[in-house]
Amino acid sequence: MKRLLIKDIRYVYCMDEADTFLEHTDIYIEGNVIKQIGKDLRIPADGIRVIDGAGKLALPGFVNTHHHFYQNITRNIPVMQKGNLLGWLLYSYGAWENMQEEDVRAAARLAVAELLMTGCTTSMDFMYFFPHGRHRLMDAEFEEVQKLGLRFHGFRGCMPVMEGDLPVKLKEQLGIDASGLIETYDDILEDCDRTFQKYHDSSRFSMTRVGVGPTTVVFENPDFMKELKAMADRYKGLCHTHLHPRPDEMKKCDEAYHMRPHQWLESIGWMDKNVSFAHISRHTADELDILARNGACVTQSPSCHMRLGYPVAPALEADERGIPVSIGVDGGASNDSGDMLGELRTMMYVHRIDGSHPGYGPEQWLNAKEVFKMATVNGAKCLNRDDIGMLKEGMAADVVLFSMIQPGYAGALTDPRGALVYCGNNHLADTSIVNGNVLIENGVFLAGDLRQITEDANRATERILHQVKEKTGIDYAKWEV
Repeated sequence: MKRLLIKDIRYVYCMDEADTFLEHTDIYIEGNVIKQIGKDLRIPADGIRVIDGAGKLALPGFVNTHHHFYQNITRNIPVMQKGNLLGWLLYSYGAWENMQEEDVRAAARLAVAELLMTGCTTSMDFMYFFPHGRHRLMDAEFEEVQKLGLRFHGFRGCMPVMEGDLPVKLKEQLGIDASGLIETYDDILEDCDRTFQKYHDSSRFSMTRVGVGPTTVVFENPDFMKELKAMADRYKGLCHTHLHPRPDEMKKCDEAYHMRPHQWLESIGWMDKNVSFAHISRHTADELDILARNGACVTQSPSCHMRLGYPVAPALEADERGIPVSIGVDGGASNDSGDMLGELRTMMYVHRIDGSHPGYGPEQWLNAKEVFKMATVNGAKCLNRDDIGMLKEGMAADVVLFSMIQPGYAGALTDPRGALVYCGNNHLADTSIVNGNVLIENGVFLAGDLRQITEDANRATERILHQVKEKTGIDYAKWEV
């Protein structure tokens, strides 16, 4: 059994119920479990690997609760830089329809590298786009993530219907038939079931789990929504979807059921502790109450919200109601970064913008402790896990260390944890340990070949943009179409 001792860590934030803070402390790991935390631990030296914690700050690894790995190969594309959600999606789908398995693999490797390098040790990914019958692209993600060692919740999403009026616009503006980009209900249910059987491990300390859900709520087919939820419950998995809600969603739900989306989801049994909703940028007080009374979780992606012009989400109001608010970096093409620590900083600041939370003053602003709780404890709750998110004896050995001996943190160490989000000029972890495996040490990425990961991603981007130009005649590298 592998044994690991992190020696004399300068600052340790356990993120446990008491918010325990320790100094000059050791963490001893056996296999994939934290065995002891304390000063000057006397551990037999035979066969033990020692990591020097001097000058470093330790935290439980961050938990990223909303992402779209595959989008990493269409980041910062000029034609998509100024689009709101549906405008951005129009050109995005035009590019993504050309996506092949090798592209998904390249994007997954890149996503994992960025997350590990910025303190994330567990991530979900919401893979919902399977164009032209490529129903098993999710397998490519699971395989690549497992190779690199990130703890992974792969949500086998789906798109049986497309958002808003995008099918019409795809045909008119890009000449693309949207029917080739969506899946049939039968294909979705069959492949979701297959994915659960192949990859879902509900045991303690598991490295792969599965969830399901549509990218946009399928008001057209309540039976399908119920079947997805029943499948997830049967396998002890989770459900997830985007729920801003968009104006077109509210209109569609009202016309069909004379309800708002939250009321409808509650009425069909899609609201409980095993369900999470991304964005919630337009949730009303009544809708937050529905989430709270059903125990549902929410995930915020503040960089994406600003990137696509969403309203500031009611995260403070959700937290006040006891709703677990977690943090996700969101897709590589709508952020356009997988910088997890950077997302914590953005989360802390965006909710201080004047007018974003009527009736809330500086005394309610998020502080460093609260955003780190969102990224650890609440992230674990969102993924329905009790084995990650804290540094405690008996918990999973997911630990990140940040070196505090650098100019960006100088003068800021009266609150070392706060320094990570208030200060700093890079967000790179010194050491990342996942399931007891050292994947980054002293800033060196050990999990894979970073140069190859970078080159593969760039090559995939070049191929996809060349193909979309050939098909549509549109040069995505230009600012204007």
